[in-house]
Amino acid sequence: MNLLGHPILSLFWLIQILDIALITYLVWLLLRAIWGQPVTRVIIAIVLVWGASVVLNAIGFYSIGLITGKLASVIIFALIVIFSQEVKNILARFGRYLSRIEILDFRHSQTDDETLKSVEAVVETCGYLKEHSYGGLMVLTRKEDITPHCKDSFDLNDLPVSAKLLEALLTPPGPYHDGAIIIKDDRLVQARAILPLTMPGTDTITLGTRHRAAKGLAERTDALIVVVSEETGRIKIAFDGKLTGTYSLEALSEKLYLLIRFSRDKEQQ
Repeated sequence: MNLLGHPILSLFWLIQILDIALITYLVWLLLRAIWGQPVTRVIIAIVLVWGASVVLNAIGFYSIGLITGKLASVIIFALIVIFSQEVKNILARFGRYLSRIEILDFRHSQTDDETLKSVEAVVETCGYLKEHSYGGLMVLTRKEDITPHCKDSFDLNDLPVSAKLLEALLTPPGPYHDGAIIIKDDRLVQARAILPLTMPGTDTITLGTRHRAAKGLAERTDALIVVVSEETGRIKIAFDGKLTGTYSLEALSEKLYLLIRFSRDKEQQ
């Protein structure tokens, strides 16, 4: 049986099926990257305007159809300018998906010893901060480079991670207690880092600056952000765009270790 001049079971139709599957996968990745972001509403508006132009042209309203079609094109370019940061975040998420392909990833893989050392230091520091009613923000990086999202930070020159050093950095009124401490593997790389805040919404009304910063970075990267509330002493973790908790010290240790191990095991599959 032939279809469009080619047998159904032919190389031509196999290529067409693979072509459609590839396009479908790319669209799915795009929707996954932008879903729930402010840019989503603008994209929906563009699709509706473009659809309206097609319908209006089809039924004979050529002038209005032409105007709406041109308007959709203008909105697309305006979208890139207005939502430039969101576009960068989307491209970064695409890069994160591609980096899960092992052959494309040449970066150092964190070992169990490095993971355990970092987690233990962070958990012990959280206990110290909670006991003394201090606030704190600590970032455990995973695969993605978070440097572009950390502003006005102080370089720690890859100091070995330890609870005593973290406590000293986060104890007020020292010069580094505000902002976030950035931990990569078992090294302290930055202090006093200013993180991007999450977009205002109904779920952020009651959040303080530290919690909004933790959620903001989690929305943009794959990092794990541990935040200790100065007012309540509650310990929360932000990851994958969510702010979770409250955690006890024991639960915090288990959760952090599992999240880092799960991320690493998933990368190695």
